Amino acid sequence: MKPAALLSAILMFQHSAMACVGCRTPMVSGAEEPQTILAGVAFSWSVITMLVIVGAIVGGLGFFIASTCRRVDRENGSL
Repeated sequence: MKPAALLSAILMFQHSAMACVGCRTPMVSGAEEPQTILAGVAFSWSVITMLVIVGAIVGGLGFFIASTCRRVDRENGSL
């Protein structure tokens, strides 16, 4: 799929995206519930932390595979 078509499809369906109950609840009652807001912020940070960890693992595996391929090519005399 071409990038322009993919971007068009994403933008066309963006109105159908809605927050889950856990993400939507902190803003419903306003600032009267600081525990709920704090829990929402903590939940957001936990999601970001998990994404960073997954990215680090995938990046580390990619680096390992690339360096191993370069080493094997050097040993075999390939370009």
